[in-house]
Amino acid sequence: MAFDFNYTINPDMDEVIDEKGNSSLMLRLVSWGGREEKLELRKWVMNENGKETPLKGASFLTEEGPNNLTKALVKHGYGKTEEVLYELKNRDDFDQSLVNVIGKQKAEEAKSKEAEEYFDPREMIS
Repeated sequence: MAFDFNYTINPDMDEVIDEKGNSSLMLRLVSWGGREEKLELRKWVMNENGKETPLKGASFLTEEGPNNLTKALVKHGYGKTEEVLYELKNRDDFDQSLVNVIGKQKAEEAKSKEAEEYFDPREMIS
């Protein structure tokens, strides 16, 4: 017996986490059967006509779940530090959080440092 799952994907949270062949692991906000949207990680398979089929996945049970996952991943070395910081820098609480973690003096020193001068090897050749 085939089931027709009625779902809506919120385009504001529709991220490819991993993919191989016609399968993708997606982080999405999904509403199933008109119920409240939930953040979920789910494997999706794309057929030759471009239709997605949802497979096994998991929805977060609480608002704290995604925060716990993020903390655990970073704690265990996942996420490239510069890329994580780049995404965090635009948050309203970034500056204060930086001060709370590394101290005011170090935060000010980090902000005042200029980027290292870019070296263009072509300059040596000309």
